[in-house]
Amino acid sequence: MPASATVARVLERVAQGDAVPAACAAEGLACQTDVTVDAHYDGKPVCTVTLPWVVSGHAVLFADGSAVAEARLRSLASALAIPVCVVRRAA
Repeated sequence: MPASATVARVLERVAQGDAVPAACAAEGLACQTDVTVDAHYDGKPVCTVTLPWVVSGHAVLFADGSAVAEARLRSLASALAIPVCVVRRAA
C-alpha cells in the first residue's frame, strides 16, 4: 500500500534531517515509538520485531544506502503485516 501524501511529506521532512516527532507534528500526524509487531514467514509468526517509529500505520525504517542494508530491509518489509517506508540516509 503506498503511503498517503501526508505520510510522504513526513518522510520527506525526515530525509531532509527533521526528527520523526517534529516532522509528524508539522504535518499533524501522530507517531508511535518502539512498536512491537510479529514478523511472519510462510504465513506464520516467527519472531517479534520492535519498530523504532510507526507513522499513520506505516513502519518507518532507516537505511544507510548500502546493498546489505537494502536487502535486509526488503526482507524485513516482506515479513511484516504493515506497510514499510524506508528513509535513505547518506553513508
